[in-house]
Amino acid sequence: MTIHALSSFAPASAEPSLDDIVHQRILAKREEDAAVERRRALDMLIAERLADPTKPEGSVTRKTGEFKVSVSFGVTRKVDTPAVQAAWEALPAEVKEVFKWKAEVVTAELRKLEASDLARAGKFITTTPSTPSIKIEAV
Repeated sequence: MTIHALSSFAPASAEPSLDDIVHQRILAKREEDAAVERRRALDMLIAERLADPTKPEGSVTRKTGEFKVSVSFGVTRKVDTPAVQAAWEALPAEVKEVFKWKAEVVTAELRKLEASDLARAGKFITTTPSTPSIKIEAV
């Protein structure tokens, strides 16, 4: 977004103050939250209309007068990783195939590494900037 997005809130020749920008951001966030809440409520109504109680997973598609609507239903599965690790050696190969393992970076441990070990670990890690987090509090 550019400063032009705020042009209706300040004189054309004046640059908006940080307070002006923050006020507009708060207003925009409230509008966004309300829009998201409304969309989610509508999504639930659509999902309820297309739900098939005999099919907890998969997609359902219906055509209306003007639209083709598809809803994908799914379930969430969570693994008790310590329990799987403890039983791993005793599991048959077919059961082991159900699980996949993904390496994750333990940032606190990464920061403890000395230069030579950091260089070795760094060969396997791609680092990219994350989206900045903004916290605004009234004072």
